[in-house]
Amino acid sequence: MISSFVSRVIATRVGRVALVAIAWLLTRAASIRTSGFEDGPVLCPWRLLTGYPCPGCGGIRAMGAISTGQFEQAWLLNPVAFLVSGVALVWAFRITPLIKLSDKASSLFRSQSISFQIMILSLAYALVWIAAIARFNSGIL
Repeated sequence: MISSFVSRVIATRVGRVALVAIAWLLTRAASIRTSGFEDGPVLCPWRLLTGYPCPGCGGIRAMGAISTGQFEQAWLLNPVAFLVSGVALVWAFRITPLIKLSDKASSLFRSQSISFQIMILSLAYALVWIAAIARFNSGIL
């Protein structure tokens, strides 16, 4: 019953935009109430185990900073949050030219061999991880 309701909501542009708006408002409220998510424990399992940040570290705080209009701070925390925000907006508003471009890039990527796909994804992950380590000035580099 709930899954059919959710399917109907995300099938419409108004429903998708409403979901993104609600997520933005909740993120904004939580960010304001927690001083930009600075108050609280470290939740990243990778960081808890190793002491080093993962590529996603700082992402929640960056999303909070974006929702409160602190774009420079968000960039410093985790630039990937801008990509996530952009993807959410493209999804919500169904921006046709960008969706067509995404579909073309996706089909081109999927047409490559699995080893090439793994290599590209591993390289992207490594670059984002190196950037995360550099951002947090952990001393690895």
